[in-house]
Amino acid sequence: MESKKESLTAIVSCFARGYHASNSREPIFNDFIAKSLLMDEEKQLIAANWANAIAFFDQEKSETLETFDDKLHWVMSNQTIPQLVSRARYTEDRLKAAIQRGFKQYVILGAGFDTFALRQDRLPEDFVIYEVDHPATQAFKINRLEELGIEIPENVRFVPVDFKNDSLHDGLKKSGYDEQKYTYFSLLGVVMYLDKKDFYQLLSSVSEMSVNGSSFIFDYLDDTAFDDSIASKKLTQMRQITAHTGEPMVTGFDPFELDRELQDCNMLLYENLSPANIEDMYFKGREDGLHAFDHFHFAHLVVHK
Repeated sequence: MESKKESLTAIVSCFARGYHASNSREPIFNDFIAKSLLMDEEKQLIAANWANAIAFFDQEKSETLETFDDKLHWVMSNQTIPQLVSRARYTEDRLKAAIQRGFKQYVILGAGFDTFALRQDRLPEDFVIYEVDHPATQAFKINRLEELGIEIPENVRFVPVDFKNDSLHDGLKKSGYDEQKYTYFSLLGVVMYLDKKDFYQLLSSVSEMSVNGSSFIFDYLDDTAFDDSIASKKLTQMRQITAHTGEPMVTGFDPFELDRELQDCNMLLYENLSPANIEDMYFKGREDGLHAFDHFHFAHLVVHK
């Protein structure tokens, strides 16, 4: 398996989406491609790591759940799947609506093993998908698709960008990005790891290269997630794990101040979903024990300059 950290994160997220699609009778997000992108040894290793982590998350459950499958299911359902699948569902639901309004470009920032390009259905002939990611992760994905004999659709452009050293604008322009077309951007599972100034800089860059009305979707943590006296146990554990792996969560926002904080980025806050909103939209009435995560919010910004 590729040892680079970027690729490992992409694989783990892909595993979770595939697990949900394969094991849920009513998937919130049906990523029916994800499972096929992973090798058997990768799936076995990830499953073992998650199942063995149950004692960290809940000592009582680690003692009462006897089988490997039950332990894996509990960890995936309680610690991983809900956030991954709900943010993906939200993003693609809003994308479909944007396409109906005439959007012609989709830029997936930090694409990882995102499979939208492989699941696309009845898109306009002139619709283009740009997958932007770290060069190492992107090369790993392209190589995996070639290994599996999966044909890359003609409307997909791979854009290798190291955000610390490369220009997103330059990378997209080299790949044919059209600044005069309505564009839909997504950035999932990343903002909480960025310093605020770097996130603001990214938003400003996106607004500069986009026409008014273009969209930017992201998920974020609220500021209470960083107050150990009130943060949920689940979130505190997530912060401990990410810090241990060398990628600490560092940024949260006050949901009621988010629109004001983004004013200088030439972005308007169009939609701002709380955990309660997300619960109502995607988890209400479910019988499988899946629930929206505390502290996580979804935001939809619109370019306005």
